[in-house]
Amino acid sequence: MSIRSLMNKEKLIVDDIISVVLIGLFGFLVMFFVLIAIMAITVYPMSTLLLYGIYKIHKDIINKELNATRKVVGLLLGIGYISFAILILSIIFSQPHIPVSFIIYFLAMPIFLIGLAGFLKGFIITVYSPLFRRLNMLMGASTIILTIISITFAESGFIYFLFSFLIVLILNGILRSALYLSEFGLTLNRIRNLKLVFLIMNSIDMKNPEINQF
Repeated sequence: MSIRSLMNKEKLIVDDIISVVLIGLFGFLVMFFVLIAIMAITVYPMSTLLLYGIYKIHKDIINKELNATRKVVGLLLGIGYISFAILILSIIFSQPHIPVSFIIYFLAMPIFLIGLAGFLKGFIITVYSPLFRRLNMLMGASTIILTIISITFAESGFIYFLFSFLIVLILNGILRSALYLSEFGLTLNRIRNLKLVFLIMNSIDMKNPEINQF
C-alpha cells in the first residue's frame, strides 16, 4: 500500500470516528437536553452563516480578479449575512429563559470535536511528524478536558471559559497547521505557508502547479 493510500485510509478512519461521535452527541442532546437540541438547529447554521459572511468579505476584497462592482456586491452580501446571523442569534440568546451558560454549551460542543479531531489525527495518521503528532494529541486531550470542565462549571466561570476557548482555538489552529505541513517537510516559519495549509485542508492535489510557488 502506498503512503498516500495509507494516509487516505487513516483519514477516513478519523472522519468516521468524528461522524459517529457527532451523531452520538446530538442523540444525547435530543434525549436529555431537548431545548438545547432544538436551539442547535438554528444556532449552528446561523453561526456558520456569520463565519461565511466574514470569509466572503475577506475573499472578495483580496480577490484581484473582481472588479469594483462585484467587490461592493460581495461586501454588501457579506455584511448582510453577518447582520442577519447576529440578529437571529441575539434574539435567541436574549430570551429570559435562556441562561448565559447556554453560550458556553454551544461553544463547547464544536471545540470538543476540534480537540478530538486533533487527538485522533495525531494518534492515527502516521505520515505526519512524530513531534507534531504528539503535540496535537496533547493539545487535543487538553481541549477535550477543558470542554468537559466548562460544561460542568459554565455558570460560575463564563468569562474564564470564553477566554480559554479563544486560547485553545488559536493553539489548535497553530498546531494543526504545523501538523499538516509536516507531511511535506514544511514548517510555519514562513507566513506564506499558511496558504498551503488551506490548500491541504481542501484536499488540493499537491502536484498541482499552484503548489510550485511554495
